[in-house]
Parts: sequence; C-alpha cells; structure tokens
Amino acid sequence: MILKLRSLILFLLAGILAISTQSCFNGDDYDFDKLSDKIDWTPNMIVPVGYGTYSLWYLLNQHEANPADQTITLDAEGMLHIKYMEEDIFSYNVDEVLNFPNQSALNLSYSLPSFGVGLPYSAIAGLGLSAQTDQIQIITGNTGIKLYELDLDANIRFALSNPLNTEVEITIAIPNGTQNGNPINQTYTLAPNAINQIETLNLANLNLAFNTPYTTNNDVDITFDIDIKDNASHIINSTGDLGINLTVQNIVFQLAQGDFGNQIITLDAGNFDMNVDFWDDIEGDYQFADPRINLVMENSVGVPFQINANITGYATDGTTASLNPNALQPAYPDKVSVTNPLTIDAISETITYDKNNSGIVDLMALPPSDRLEYSGNIALNPAGAVAPTPTTPNIISNSSAINVDIEIDVPLDFTATNLMLRDTVNDIDISDADKIMNAAVVIVTENGYPLDVTIDKIYFTDAAYHVIDSISDNQVIEAASVFTSGANIGEVDPDSVKEVEHQIQLNQSQIKNLNQTKNLIINAGVSTENDGVPVKLKGDYELKFTLSVQAQIDLNN
Repeated sequence: MILKLRSLILFLLAGILAISTQSCFNGDDYDFDKLSDKIDWTPNMIVPVGYGTYSLWYLLNQHEANPADQTITLDAEGMLHIKYMEEDIFSYNVDEVLNFPNQSALNLSYSLPSFGVGLPYSAIAGLGLSAQTDQIQIITGNTGIKLYELDLDANIRFALSNPLNTEVEITIAIPNGTQNGNPINQTYTLAPNAINQIETLNLANLNLAFNTPYTTNNDVDITFDIDIKDNASHIINSTGDLGINLTVQNIVFQLAQGDFGNQIITLDAGNFDMNVDFWDDIEGDYQFADPRINLVMENSVGVPFQINANITGYATDGTTASLNPNALQPAYPDKVSVTNPLTIDAISETITYDKNNSGIVDLMALPPSDRLEYSGNIALNPAGAVAPTPTTPNIISNSSAINVDIEIDVPLDFTATNLMLRDTVNDIDISDADKIMNAAVVIVTENGYPLDVTIDKIYFTDAAYHVIDSISDNQVIEAASVFTSGANIGEVDPDSVKEVEHQIQLNQSQIKNLNQTKNLIINAGVSTENDGVPVKLKGDYELKFTLSVQAQIDLNN
C-alpha cells in the first residue's frame, strides 16, 4: 500500500523537473481555476504536469496483472487486506507416531518329559502332553505406546528343532488373532531329530488383540500343541525339549488402536518472505487492528494433540519480534472411515492466532520485512484432551498424516504515527536551471484516503549522494475523516472529503542547485488521526489531484 502511494508522491514531486523538459501541453485537459494565484511573484509559464483520479485498488495492484501475484486483496465488503499463503510449513506422518522396527528373535521351547533310554509309543498317551502358551512382544519404534488392537500384514519365521527320533506335528495358534476373520491355526510336521527346520507362517490381513491389562510390552499370546507320531521301532527316544526360535517380520500395519503416549514430535523449521515491498521503505509507528495467522490443517491422525508453534519476524535492520502464541488443541478425527474401516477420513481444521491469543500485533508492527521463521512441536495426548481408553482409543492408519499451510491475513485496518517513507529519484539531469527565476509546484487534491501525507524533506544530492540542498515543507495533504462509531467505524466519511491546495516553492539557492542535482532523496510522513480510531482502507477510496508547475523564466537568457 505505501509503496504505490510513495510512487504517487514521487510523481507529484517530479513536476518541478518538468519545467526544463515540457514546452507544450493541451490546455483543454486542465482546470486553470484550480491553479494558485497566491504566490508572491508573477509566473510567465504555467505547466500542467498531471491530473487524475486514483482508487486505492488501482494504486495497489496496477502492476500485478496476475491475481496470484497480488499481495493486496479485496474482501467481499471491499476492504483491503495483505494476504500471504505458504503451503506445507508443518507436516508429520505416521512413522513419527508409530513404526515397527525389525523385531527381535524369540527363543522358546516346548517342555518334554525325560524319556530316558526310550519309551514305548503306547505309553506316550499317558504323559499328559498339553498345549503350551507363550507371549510374543511386538516392539514399536516409539516409547510409551500401549497397543490395544492392530491390523497388519506380517509373517512369523520359525526355526524348529525336534529332539525325538520320530515325527512330531506342532500346531501353532494365536488365540487373540484372526486372519480374514478366521481363527489362526497352522500345523507343521517336524522330521525326526530335525535341527532348525524352517517354517513360515504367513499372516496377511491379520487382526491382533493385545493381552490385558495393556502394557507397553504389547504382548500377544501364542500357543503350541504337539502330536508325537509312532515310528518303525515303536520306541521313542528324546534328547531334550522341542526348540522353537521365532521372529515376527515384515510388519506392514494398516490400522492401530491404543494409547500412543505423550510423545513430542519436533516439526521441521523453516522461513519465508511475505514479499510486502513497502515494508522496506517505511519506518515509524503503526499498528494493525486485527491481523491474523491461520494454520490450515488436513488431519487424518486420530490422536488428540497440542500444537506448540512459534514464528519470529526479522526486520531488515536485524530487530525481531515473536508471535509467542498460546498452545492450541485443534480438532482431530476420532473414528475410522465408514467406507473403509482400515483408514481414517481426513478432516479440515483451521486454528487462528490473533490479538487475543498471541503477540501478532507487535509482530506485524515490527514489520517482518526480511523474513518470518517458524518452528514448533506437536504434543500427543496433552493435558485436557480426551484420555485414550479401549472405548476411546488413539487411532492411526498407515496413510495418516497432518499437513499444515499458513495463511497470513492483515486487514488494512490500522493506526499510524510518525510513519516515514524514504525513497530516491536517481539520474536527474537539469542543464538549464539558470533560466528559472522562481518556481513552485501547486497541487490541488481531493483526498478520499484516510491518510495524512506530509512532505517532510526533499534532499538534492550529487552523483555521490552528498547533500547539496534541501526543501523543507510541513504542509499536510489532509486525510478524509472516518466514522468514529457505529457500523461504519474506521471507514471514510464521504462528506469529509474536500478540495485543498498545496504549494511547494523553491528559493533562488535551490533553483541554482538544480544544475548540480543528480538525485533526489524524499522523506514523506504518513499518519492517521481520528482520536486513535483505526482507519480501514477500502479499494474504492479515491484521490483526485491536479498538479501544475508555475515558473518565472528569464526569457532573455
């Protein structure tokens, strides 16, 4: 906003230079009744330099034909906003919440009675052999996790050793597991005296219910039952217990339910530039009334969480200010998909940092002209959230993720004092300023903007930017007044817009120094009044002006 207003101010000031270049004009385009008759010398040249009507919307976006490039936007009510969107500033996926590393091998044995020198096969039935139950621990790559139920694909690799001199059938069952809805029972035949006979139990579409009470050991029962077969001698010898080495492997989980603990997930840090050009050209005190930062989330992780984020702004002079927002707990999906119960439908959620829950007012008043840096973390199952239980579990699928975009929205609703614009007009070449005896720029305006503009100082410099001379001018292009109460508070009162005249006169020394002037450095002040009521900038506010240069020329020189 200030950038384009600055350009207009420079255009008005450049009128003084037109004396040396303009020799003709179309007088029909100008209203000479608006040209000043209050100067104390008689001009012999009046050069209309410019006139026009500029809406704020035109000034702010005249160079941005592509709407995607526009930092300044209009809302439905015609209010102007600075808007910026950065996609995927934060994200995390399922692996950061739950993953399954390579599982450790488990050495078990099925206890057999001592057969001594041998036992007739007919006596085996009296040994009282029965099913044996052991536990498999499912190891997760995250600490503090209690699994209640798990849908997955996996397999179990067995290395089985048979101490008997006869075949043995071993039946393996997982009592709290089903495969495609069916109980899991698999029987393998072990050769006599087999050592590390390899068998693989394939468990696609496995559903596991974990042992209760639930613990972070995440145990699942597995049972072994054996049937000793007869051999040709009908005498059974044994050298010990039946050896069982097993490894759960190739785990690809589909859906997990449980208590995923109080994990802290660090989010990737980064930075971005809002590309608001005018922040580099102003200094002073201004404050936006209602800036907002929206975090727009797409979330398919069914775990309550708290986002602890921060954003630090950096000005080009190195000063900083931080958002320091309150920690917020967004909504999250708490049920599996109706259409596919092994997935979680993502929900969209937006949380907003505003003047009530963060330091955004000070952050945007910095201003963050260099960059904004962001960082933070996600806390799972924070205090105050619904605690995970078997009836309200944390849920996560293998496609779960959270992606966060940031949207910065700064309505141009603000107060400003001591706001100073500085800019330079370069490569000025005036070779015949000695013809000018007296000169003045006359500006007639109808300022429909709620902004007072004061041309504080214009410095004439040489090519090395050494100051040769200066113009001091404290006249104000007065702002339109705004409503101070009611539904239209902060908006321009159209009845307050009036025509005013403004003059900038050059003295003899300043005119003489134009010959040496190569650059102009302009300081202009901008402020809002209205007893501290923030002004609201609308796209249809208009500034009308007529600019002329009046000069007394030495026609004999």
